[in-house]
Amino acid sequence: MLNFKKIIVPAILFLGSATVVVAETVKFINPLTEKPGDSTSDKGLSEIIDGIMGFLLGLAVIVCPVLIIWGGFLIATGSGAEDKTKKGRAIITYACVGFVIIALSSVIKAIILDIVGVK
Repeated sequence: MLNFKKIIVPAILFLGSATVVVAETVKFINPLTEKPGDSTSDKGLSEIIDGIMGFLLGLAVIVCPVLIIWGGFLIATGSGAEDKTKKGRAIITYACVGFVIIALSSVIKAIILDIVGVK
């Protein structure tokens, strides 16, 4: 039987390396000495966080269905074995919860910024 870590970890590393190849340089803005928007290549922390959230959402759209299929496969081929059924259910549950958290990341970011008081 195939080892789950031998398939998913290299796939994630491969997808992550594609992002590193096309990454651009990022310059943080010092709010005490520079005004945002002085240069078109400058990116603030908000844009960096938005980029990371977009990458994670794209990755979740790819990985989540694979994990759900894998969990269903474990349940279907478990032949009634309780440990495989529990493992399959856990994989499906964690994949769905992770996807919901990543999908709601913009809402979570807005709540945190509101609590901190950033406008």
